[in-house]
Amino acid sequence: MKTLILLATMSVAVMVANAQNDTTSTYVMSLDTIGVQELQEAVVKGHLPQTKMKGDAMVTRIAGTPLEKVGTVHDMLRRVPGIIQKGDGLEVVGRGAPVYYVNGRRIYDMDELKRLMSDEVSHVEVITNPGAMYDATVTAVVRIRTVRRKAEGLSFNLFGKTEQSLRTDGNDPEGMVGINYRIKGLDIFASAKEWKYSTCQWSNLGQVTTSVKDASELYRYEGDMDSRWRGIGTHVNGGLNWQINDRHSLGAKVDYAVTTNSDTRERLVMDKFDRTVKVENIDTEMEKWSEKPDNVQLNAYYNGNVGKLNIDFNTDMFFSKDNEHQFSKETTDNNTDRDIEAVSTSKNNMIATKLVLSYPVWRGNLSVGTEESFVNRDNSNFTHGTDLKDSQSEVTDNTCAAFVQYGCGLSQNTQFSLGLRYEHAYFYFNDHLNPAKNLCRSYDNLFPSASLSTVAGKVRLSLGYSSRTQRPSFWQLNDNLNYHNRYVVQQGNPKLKPSIEHNLSLTAMYSFLTFGASFSHFSDLVVNWSEGIEGTDGMVLVSFKNLDSPQRQLNVFATAGRTWGCYTPSWTLAVVKQWLTLDFDTGRFSFNKPLWVFNASNAFRARHSWQFELNSEFHSKANYSNVELTTNYWMLTAAIQKSFLKNDALTLRLSWQDIFRKANESVFVNYGSYSIHQSNTMDYNRLILTLRYNFNPVRSKYKGTGAGQDAISRIGSAKH
Repeated sequence: MKTLILLATMSVAVMVANAQNDTTSTYVMSLDTIGVQELQEAVVKGHLPQTKMKGDAMVTRIAGTPLEKVGTVHDMLRRVPGIIQKGDGLEVVGRGAPVYYVNGRRIYDMDELKRLMSDEVSHVEVITNPGAMYDATVTAVVRIRTVRRKAEGLSFNLFGKTEQSLRTDGNDPEGMVGINYRIKGLDIFASAKEWKYSTCQWSNLGQVTTSVKDASELYRYEGDMDSRWRGIGTHVNGGLNWQINDRHSLGAKVDYAVTTNSDTRERLVMDKFDRTVKVENIDTEMEKWSEKPDNVQLNAYYNGNVGKLNIDFNTDMFFSKDNEHQFSKETTDNNTDRDIEAVSTSKNNMIATKLVLSYPVWRGNLSVGTEESFVNRDNSNFTHGTDLKDSQSEVTDNTCAAFVQYGCGLSQNTQFSLGLRYEHAYFYFNDHLNPAKNLCRSYDNLFPSASLSTVAGKVRLSLGYSSRTQRPSFWQLNDNLNYHNRYVVQQGNPKLKPSIEHNLSLTAMYSFLTFGASFSHFSDLVVNWSEGIEGTDGMVLVSFKNLDSPQRQLNVFATAGRTWGCYTPSWTLAVVKQWLTLDFDTGRFSFNKPLWVFNASNAFRARHSWQFELNSEFHSKANYSNVELTTNYWMLTAAIQKSFLKNDALTLRLSWQDIFRKANESVFVNYGSYSIHQSNTMDYNRLILTLRYNFNPVRSKYKGTGAGQDAISRIGSAKH
C-alpha cells in the first residue's frame, strides 16, 4: 500500500500538471481577508502589519504577505514571532511545545503541519498564556486559520516525500491521499497515509560512581553505542460533517494508526573499571520489536447557537495497545555471557467529554464549561535471564474539571480576560504481584489566569498570569523494570506528583519588532534521577523523582521580521535562564548556565514562483533542569522551491538539512556520587524532496476540538 500511495501521489500530480496550462495567477485579497479595521493598523508605509496583538494572542497575518509562499505550514511557523524550531520540532519561546488547532480542530499528527501549505493559511495566533478553557497542562497554544474557499463537489490533495540520509544509505518515502466531497452543507472526508522512517545515532557514553566519603572513583564504564531505529506504518481517517445551517453543525470522525513494522537494533561495547582497574569488557547486541502497536480515536461534536448562547460539545474515545519484545545477547571476556529476553505489554482505554457554553455579557463574552477524562491502563513486564522481578499492574487516572472565563473590551485599544479552572484528579495504582505497593491518592487544584492588553503610544503591550500543572506521563508512572544492559535498568515511579507552575509574562510590539519576557516558578518538578542498586557491583537504576527544591526560570526573546524587496528575513534571539540548586550526597550543586538561542530564517522570492531559503538554528551550551548541555548545536538548512499551475496548485520543494553536520547533542547529568555523560552524533544530514498537489481545495468545516487531550498525549500513540 505504501508504494501504491506514493506512486499515485507522484503520477497523478504529474498528469494533472501536463493537462493544465502553467499560468501565473494574481492573488487578490478580498475585504473578508483583509478586514477594514486591520488596514487602519498599518504602521510601516507600503506594508500591511504582519503581526499585531489581539487580546492575549500575537496574531500574524499570512495571506497577502511573503509568508504565504514559504512552503509548508511547518516551514512557515518557524518564522512566526514567538516560535522557534528545535531539532525536528517547534517550540514557543520559553513555553515548550504548544498544542495546535486548525480551524478549531486539535492536531495530533504533527506531519499534518508538513502537508498543509502556507498559502492556505489566513493567519496564525500564538498564545503564551492559555486561559481556563484549556487543560491545565497546556503551556502554549498555536491556532491556525485557513483561507475561506466556498468550492463544492469533489476535492482531493496528494502529498509525497522522500528523505535520503547522507550519513547512511537509508531512504524514507511517505505518501498521502486525502479526499473531500461537499454538497449542500454535508462534507464526507477521508485520508490515507503510508510512511517509512529510519534513523541512526552514534554515541560515546560513560558513567562514574564515586565514594561519598572521599569522592574517589569506585566504578567507571566507558564505551560506544550504535543505535538504529526503523518503522513502517499506516494512518487512515474518515468522517462526516453536517453544517445544518449557519447556527448548527455536527460531525464525527475516526482515526486509526498502526505501526506495521517497528524494530530497534543497538550495539553497545563497554569497558568496566573497578577502582581504575579494568575488570571486564562486554559486547551487547540488542534487538527490540513490537507486534503492530496501534491506536484508535473516535471524536463526535456538536456546535450551535440557541439565541445568543453558543454550545460547543465534544466527546472522545481512545484505545491503544502494544506488545514489545526485547532480546539482548551479552558477550564478555570473563566467561559470564548471557542471553536476556523480555516482553512488555500495555493496553490503554480512555473516554473524555468537554462542554463549553458561551454567552455575551456587557462588552464581552462569558464562557463556562466542564471537561472529564477517564483512563485505564494495564502494564506487564516479564524478563528471563536476569534477577529482575516481573511486574504486572493497573493504573486508573480520572480527571474532572470545571472552568469559567470572561473576556471584555474596555475600549478600542484595551481588553482583559479573567479565568478560573478547578480540577479534581484521582489516581490509583494497583500492583497485581505485590499488593503492598498499591497506591491511591487524589488532588484538588485551582488554576487562575488573567491577561490585559493595551496600547502605550506606538507600543502594544500584553501582560498575563497563569497557573498550570504538568502531570507525569503514564510511562513515567509505570512500575515495570526495563533492562537496558548489564549496568543499567530503568523503572518508572508511581509515587510521582504533578508539578505546579506559576507564570507571569509580558509582551511588547513595536512596528516589525516583538519583545517578550516571562518568569516561571515550578514546584515538584519531575526530573530524571539515578542511584546505585545495593548488592550489585555498580549497577544503576534510572528513574524519576519530584525535586524538593523549586526551579525558577526567566525567558526573554526578541524577534524581527519584515520584507525588503524579494528578501524576507525573520530572526529570533532568546535566552532561557534557570535558577536551580540541588543537594546531593556529595554536596550542593547549582545548575544556572543560561541557554542562548538564535534562529535566522532567510527567504528570497524570485519570478515565476521560485523561492530560495537559507535557515539557521543555534542553541548554546546550557543547564536544563539537572542536565548540562555540553556542546553547541547548529543546524544550517538550504531549500529551493518551485510552484506550478494555476493558483500554484502543484509545489515541488528540495531541501538540504544540516549541511555542515553540526546538529549533534552532548549531555552531562549529575546525580552526586553518580554521573553520566553521552555525546551523540545524529542522523539529521538529509536531502528531502516533497511534492504536493491540491485539486479544487476546500476549507474543512469540521469543528470538533477534542476532549481529554492531556490524557491522550500522556498515553502516547502509534502515529508518526
